[in-house]
Amino acid sequence: MLIACGLVFSFFALSVKADAQFRGKGLAANFGSTDFQDFQDEVTTLCEDRTANEYFRLTTEGDCRDVVRCDRAGVAGTIRLASVKCPSGLAFDLERQTCDWKASVNNCDRLSKPRLAKPNLHTLEPVCPDGQLQCGSGECIAREFFCDSRQDCQDGSDENV
Repeated sequence: MLIACGLVFSFFALSVKADAQFRGKGLAANFGSTDFQDFQDEVTTLCEDRTANEYFRLTTEGDCRDVVRCDRAGVAGTIRLASVKCPSGLAFDLERQTCDWKASVNNCDRLSKPRLAKPNLHTLEPVCPDGQLQCGSGECIAREFFCDSRQDCQDGSDENV
């Protein structure tokens, strides 16, 4: 266990309870199971499409102090969950990804921060006509519509660059 900047960091493998939103097909049976492969499969599913430094909650129950992140530095490429617990009187703010005074945190009812759609700006070959860029949803719009404070793509990705 490592204590840094008032946060308690620890890694855990089998003692996780997950909210129903995160339960995969066998998660309810697998968390707490002694079958490591079943557990590892569920952790891998839970960590899909998450950045290495994104903290999220496994449950919305409790005092909003506990979060985890996916740690891909495990032995032989295994993924493990790194646990963080904010000190007493503080809660974890998902938007800012830090501990803050509990009264200042208004997202304790969410498990993770919202995912923003991103435009498709890096392609090997052009997918849109000259002067246009591709939205995350696939349509092409004029380059000047990107970052103009107006949502022009169906998914809003032109404002999430």
